[in-house]
Amino acid sequence: MPRYAMATIEDLCMLCWACVVACKQEFDVPLGKWRLFITEVYVGEYPNVLGFMLHLPQCNHCENAPCVNSCPTGALYHTEGGIVRLDPDLCVGCRACTRACPYNAIFIDPRTGKADKCSFCEHLLEKGLEPACVAACPTGARIFGDLDDPNSLIGKLYREGKIRPVGKVAEVVKPRLFFAPLGEFRPIDTNAGAFVKKVTPEGTEENLVDVEVDAASWNPNADPRIQPGALEYFNPEPNALGMWAKIRLTKDPSIAQLSEVVAKTRSGLAQAAIALLIILGAVSVWTAIIRPS
Repeated sequence: MPRYAMATIEDLCMLCWACVVACKQEFDVPLGKWRLFITEVYVGEYPNVLGFMLHLPQCNHCENAPCVNSCPTGALYHTEGGIVRLDPDLCVGCRACTRACPYNAIFIDPRTGKADKCSFCEHLLEKGLEPACVAACPTGARIFGDLDDPNSLIGKLYREGKIRPVGKVAEVVKPRLFFAPLGEFRPIDTNAGAFVKKVTPEGTEENLVDVEVDAASWNPNADPRIQPGALEYFNPEPNALGMWAKIRLTKDPSIAQLSEVVAKTRSGLAQAAIALLIILGAVSVWTAIIRPS
Protein backbone atom coordinates (compact mmCIF):
# COMPACT_ATOMS: atom_id res chain seq x y z
CA MET A 1 0.00 0.00 0.00
CA PRO A 2 1.60 3.34 -1.04
CA ARG A 3 2.06 6.33 1.23
CA TYR A 4 1.67 9.26 -1.15
CA ALA A 5 3.30 12.55 -0.24
CA MET A 6 4.39 15.81 -1.85
CA ALA A 7 7.30 18.13 -1.14
CA THR A 8 8.48 21.59 -2.15
CA ILE A 9 12.20 22.33 -2.41
CA GLU A 10 12.36 26.07 -1.79
CA ASP A 11 15.88 26.40 -3.24
CA LEU A 12 14.56 25.37 -6.66
CA CYS A 13 11.38 27.47 -6.65
CA MET A 14 11.61 30.60 -8.80
CA LEU A 15 8.08 31.88 -8.08
CA CYS A 16 6.87 31.38 -11.64
CA TRP A 17 3.42 30.24 -10.39
CA ALA A 18 3.28 27.48 -13.00
CA CYS A 19 2.04 25.05 -10.34
CA VAL A 20 -0.80 27.36 -9.33
CA VAL A 21 -1.88 27.95 -12.94
CA ALA A 22 -1.73 24.23 -13.77
CA CYS A 23 -3.88 23.42 -10.74
CA LYS A 24 -6.51 26.02 -11.58
CA GLN A 25 -6.66 24.87 -15.20
CA GLU A 26 -6.80 21.15 -14.35
CA PHE A 27 -9.78 21.56 -12.01
CA ASP A 28 -11.42 24.72 -13.36
CA VAL A 29 -11.01 26.38 -9.97
CA PRO A 30 -13.26 29.46 -9.77
CA LEU A 31 -11.84 32.96 -9.80
CA GLY A 32 -10.55 34.04 -6.41
CA LYS A 33 -10.32 30.47 -5.06
CA TRP A 34 -7.30 28.20 -4.90
CA ARG A 35 -6.44 24.54 -4.37
CA LEU A 36 -2.79 25.58 -4.31
CA PHE A 37 -1.41 29.01 -3.53
CA ILE A 38 2.00 30.67 -3.23
CA THR A 39 2.12 33.61 -0.86
CA GLU A 40 4.56 36.41 -1.44
CA VAL A 41 4.66 38.92 1.41
CA TYR A 42 6.83 42.01 1.18
CA VAL A 43 7.51 44.33 4.11
CA GLY A 44 9.38 47.65 4.02
CA GLU A 45 10.34 50.14 1.31
CA TYR A 46 12.76 49.56 -1.54
CA PRO A 47 15.66 48.86 -1.34
CA ASN A 48 15.15 47.72 2.26
CA VAL A 49 12.48 45.13 1.52
CA LEU A 50 11.98 41.86 3.38
CA GLY A 51 10.28 39.13 1.32
CA PHE A 52 8.57 35.99 2.60
CA MET A 53 7.96 33.06 0.23
CA LEU A 54 5.30 30.67 1.49
CA HIS A 55 3.69 27.65 -0.18
CA LEU A 56 0.27 27.52 1.44
CA PRO A 57 -2.59 26.87 1.42
CA GLN A 58 -2.78 23.37 0.02
CA CYS A 59 -4.30 20.24 1.48
CA ASN A 60 -1.59 18.49 3.51
CA HIS A 61 -3.43 15.13 3.37
CA CYS A 62 -2.78 14.66 7.08
CA GLU A 63 -2.73 11.16 8.54
CA ASN A 64 -4.72 12.45 11.53
CA ALA A 65 -6.76 14.92 9.50
CA PRO A 66 -8.88 17.33 11.57
CA CYS A 67 -11.16 17.87 8.57
CA VAL A 68 -11.97 14.15 8.42
CA ASN A 69 -12.61 14.05 12.16
CA SER A 70 -14.90 17.10 12.02
CA CYS A 71 -17.00 16.25 8.93
CA PRO A 72 -20.53 15.36 10.12
CA THR A 73 -21.51 13.53 6.91
CA GLY A 74 -18.43 11.44 6.16
CA ALA A 75 -17.73 13.39 2.96
CA LEU A 76 -14.03 13.49 3.89
CA TYR A 77 -12.16 10.23 4.35
CA HIS A 78 -8.78 8.56 3.71
CA THR A 79 -8.03 6.36 0.71
CA GLU A 80 -5.71 3.36 0.93
CA GLY A 81 -2.84 5.55 -0.29
CA GLY A 82 -3.40 8.05 2.49
CA ILE A 83 -5.02 10.70 0.29
CA VAL A 84 -7.76 12.70 2.01
CA ARG A 85 -10.63 12.37 -0.46
CA LEU A 86 -13.67 14.63 -0.57
CA ASP A 87 -16.96 13.15 -1.82
CA PRO A 88 -19.01 16.10 -3.19
CA ASP A 89 -22.19 14.02 -3.13
CA LEU A 90 -21.98 13.75 0.66
CA CYS A 91 -20.80 17.33 1.29
CA VAL A 92 -23.51 19.68 2.59
CA GLY A 93 -21.35 22.81 2.63
CA CYS A 94 -21.47 23.18 6.42
CA ARG A 95 -17.86 24.45 6.56
CA ALA A 96 -16.87 22.29 9.51
CA CYS A 97 -13.80 21.23 7.53
CA THR A 98 -12.77 24.79 6.61
CA ARG A 99 -12.74 25.68 10.29
CA ALA A 100 -10.99 22.49 11.37
CA CYS A 101 -8.10 22.60 8.88
CA PRO A 102 -5.04 24.18 10.56
CA TYR A 103 -3.55 24.94 7.14
CA ASN A 104 -6.50 26.88 5.71
CA ALA A 105 -6.49 24.50 2.76
CA ILE A 106 -10.22 24.01 2.06
CA PHE A 107 -12.54 26.46 0.35
CA ILE A 108 -16.22 26.61 -0.50
CA ASP A 109 -16.90 26.60 -4.24
CA PRO A 110 -19.38 29.44 -4.86
CA ARG A 111 -20.81 27.56 -7.85
CA THR A 112 -21.82 24.49 -5.86
CA GLY A 113 -21.84 25.68 -2.26
CA LYS A 114 -19.69 22.65 -1.39
CA ALA A 115 -16.15 22.22 -0.12
CA ASP A 116 -13.21 21.69 -2.44
CA LYS A 117 -9.47 21.17 -2.00
CA CYS A 118 -6.32 19.55 -3.39
CA SER A 119 -6.78 15.87 -4.21
CA PHE A 120 -3.17 15.05 -5.20
CA CYS A 121 -4.71 14.72 -8.70
CA GLU A 122 -6.02 11.20 -8.06
CA HIS A 123 -7.45 10.99 -11.56
CA LEU A 124 -3.95 11.49 -12.99
CA LEU A 125 -2.29 9.09 -10.55
CA GLU A 126 -4.68 6.35 -11.72
CA LYS A 127 -3.26 6.82 -15.24
CA GLY A 128 0.35 6.68 -14.05
CA LEU A 129 0.82 10.45 -14.35
CA GLU A 130 2.11 13.03 -11.89
CA PRO A 131 -0.09 15.68 -10.23
CA ALA A 132 -0.59 18.71 -12.46
CA CYS A 133 1.46 21.04 -10.25
CA VAL A 134 4.42 18.64 -10.20
CA ALA A 135 4.35 18.10 -13.96
CA ALA A 136 4.17 21.85 -14.60
CA CYS A 137 7.12 22.84 -12.40
CA PRO A 138 10.02 23.77 -14.73
CA THR A 139 12.73 23.52 -12.05
CA GLY A 140 11.79 20.31 -10.22
CA ALA A 141 10.89 22.20 -7.05
CA ARG A 142 7.74 20.10 -6.64
CA ILE A 143 8.19 16.37 -6.11
CA PHE A 144 5.65 13.63 -5.48
CA GLY A 145 5.69 9.93 -4.83
CA ASP A 146 5.44 7.02 -2.42
CA LEU A 147 7.36 7.52 0.82
CA ASP A 148 7.84 3.75 1.11
CA ASP A 149 9.14 3.31 -2.44
CA PRO A 150 12.93 2.78 -2.17
CA ASN A 151 13.37 4.17 -5.68
CA SER A 152 11.36 7.38 -5.21
CA LEU A 153 13.16 10.69 -4.77
CA ILE A 154 10.71 11.92 -2.15
CA GLY A 155 11.15 8.70 -0.17
CA LYS A 156 14.94 9.07 -0.26
CA LEU A 157 14.84 12.70 0.89
CA TYR A 158 12.32 11.83 3.60
CA ARG A 159 14.44 9.02 5.00
CA GLU A 160 17.51 11.28 4.97
CA GLY A 161 15.60 13.96 6.89
CA LYS A 162 16.07 16.57 4.17
CA ILE A 163 12.35 17.30 3.86
CA ARG A 164 9.98 17.70 6.79
CA PRO A 165 6.57 19.04 7.75
CA VAL A 166 6.35 22.51 9.24
CA GLY A 167 4.84 23.69 12.51
CA LYS A 168 4.24 22.16 15.92
CA VAL A 169 0.73 21.13 14.95
CA ALA A 170 2.34 18.73 12.46
CA GLU A 171 3.24 16.49 15.39
CA VAL A 172 -0.48 15.92 15.88
CA VAL A 173 -1.99 15.97 12.38
CA LYS A 174 1.01 14.29 10.65
CA PRO A 175 0.80 16.03 7.24
CA ARG A 176 1.98 14.46 3.98
CA LEU A 177 3.15 17.80 2.59
CA PHE A 178 6.84 18.44 3.26
CA PHE A 179 9.27 21.29 2.72
CA ALA A 180 12.99 21.82 2.30
CA PRO A 181 13.52 25.48 3.30
CA LEU A 182 15.81 27.96 1.56
CA GLY A 183 19.47 27.04 2.02
CA GLU A 184 18.74 23.39 2.75
CA PHE A 185 20.12 22.04 -0.52
CA ARG A 186 22.63 24.73 -1.45
CA PRO A 187 24.18 27.79 0.22
CA ILE A 188 22.41 30.96 -0.84
CA ASP A 189 22.90 34.66 -0.31
CA THR A 190 19.67 35.83 1.31
CA ASN A 191 20.61 39.45 0.57
CA ALA A 192 21.00 38.94 -3.18
CA GLY A 193 18.56 40.64 -5.52
CA ALA A 194 16.00 43.31 -4.79
CA PHE A 195 14.90 42.00 -1.39
CA VAL A 196 16.03 39.91 1.55
CA LYS A 197 14.60 36.41 1.19
CA LYS A 198 13.19 34.53 4.18
CA VAL A 199 11.00 31.46 4.65
CA THR A 200 9.78 31.75 8.23
CA PRO A 201 9.51 35.42 9.25
CA GLU A 202 10.59 36.27 12.77
CA GLY A 203 8.48 38.28 15.16
CA THR A 204 5.22 37.60 13.37
CA GLU A 205 1.92 36.90 15.06
CA GLU A 206 1.43 33.45 16.53
CA ASN A 207 0.02 30.94 14.06
CA LEU A 208 -1.80 27.74 14.82
CA VAL A 209 0.85 25.78 12.96
CA ASP A 210 3.33 27.03 15.56
CA VAL A 211 1.17 26.20 18.58
CA GLU A 212 1.57 23.03 20.58
CA VAL A 213 -1.64 21.00 20.87
CA ASP A 214 -2.56 17.89 22.84
CA ALA A 215 -3.31 15.04 20.43
CA ALA A 216 -5.66 13.39 22.91
CA SER A 217 -7.90 16.36 23.58
CA TRP A 218 -7.48 18.92 20.77
CA ASN A 219 -10.74 19.86 19.08
CA PRO A 220 -10.01 22.29 16.22
CA ASN A 221 -13.65 23.36 16.07
CA ALA A 222 -13.50 24.53 19.68
CA ASP A 223 -10.00 26.03 19.78
CA PRO A 224 -10.41 29.75 20.64
CA ARG A 225 -7.25 30.58 18.70
CA ILE A 226 -8.98 29.82 15.40
CA GLN A 227 -12.39 31.23 16.20
CA PRO A 228 -13.72 34.42 14.57
CA GLY A 229 -12.51 37.40 16.52
CA ALA A 230 -9.19 35.80 17.48
CA LEU A 231 -7.56 38.59 15.47
CA GLU A 232 -8.88 41.94 14.39
CA TYR A 233 -8.74 41.16 10.67
CA PHE A 234 -11.63 39.15 9.23
CA ASN A 235 -12.08 37.50 5.88
CA PRO A 236 -15.10 35.39 4.91
CA GLU A 237 -12.86 32.96 3.03
CA PRO A 238 -9.57 32.02 4.73
CA ASN A 239 -7.81 31.03 1.51
CA ALA A 240 -6.09 34.34 0.88
CA LEU A 241 -2.68 34.65 2.51
CA GLY A 242 -2.47 31.39 4.39
CA MET A 243 -1.55 30.78 7.99
CA TRP A 244 2.17 31.45 7.63
CA ALA A 245 1.70 35.02 6.43
CA LYS A 246 2.45 38.02 8.62
CA ILE A 247 -1.26 38.28 9.50
CA ARG A 248 -3.28 35.09 9.69
CA LEU A 249 -6.77 35.52 8.33
CA THR A 250 -9.54 34.36 10.63
CA LYS A 251 -12.69 32.46 9.91
CA ASP A 252 -16.12 33.64 8.85
CA PRO A 253 -18.04 35.03 11.88
CA SER A 254 -21.26 33.56 10.47
CA ILE A 255 -20.08 30.03 11.30
CA ALA A 256 -18.67 30.76 14.75
CA GLN A 257 -21.16 28.45 16.45
CA LEU A 258 -21.05 25.70 13.84
CA SER A 259 -19.55 23.07 16.12
CA GLU A 260 -22.24 23.77 18.73
CA VAL A 261 -24.98 23.48 16.09
CA VAL A 262 -23.56 20.17 14.85
CA ALA A 263 -23.38 18.84 18.41
CA LYS A 264 -26.97 19.88 19.17
CA THR A 265 -28.18 18.35 15.90
CA ARG A 266 -26.53 15.03 16.69
CA SER A 267 -27.97 15.09 20.23
CA GLY A 268 -31.44 15.88 18.87
CA LEU A 269 -31.27 13.04 16.35
CA ALA A 270 -30.18 10.61 19.08
CA GLN A 271 -33.07 11.66 21.32
CA ALA A 272 -35.52 11.35 18.44
CA ALA A 273 -34.26 7.84 17.69
CA ILE A 274 -34.69 6.81 21.33
CA ALA A 275 -38.20 8.26 21.43
CA LEU A 276 -39.10 6.40 18.23
CA LEU A 277 -37.87 3.12 19.70
CA ILE A 278 -39.97 3.68 22.84
CA ILE A 279 -43.07 4.39 20.73
CA LEU A 280 -42.48 1.30 18.59
CA GLY A 281 -42.03 -0.78 21.74
CA ALA A 282 -45.25 0.54 23.23
CA VAL A 283 -47.14 -0.18 20.00
CA SER A 284 -45.76 -3.73 19.96
CA VAL A 285 -46.84 -4.33 23.57
CA TRP A 286 -50.32 -2.92 22.84
CA THR A 287 -50.73 -5.03 19.69
CA ALA A 288 -49.35 -8.27 21.11
CA ILE A 289 -50.59 -8.26 24.75
CA ILE A 290 -52.97 -5.52 25.85
CA ARG A 291 -55.32 -5.31 22.88
CA PRO A 292 -55.99 -9.12 22.51
CA SER A 293 -56.84 -9.38 26.23
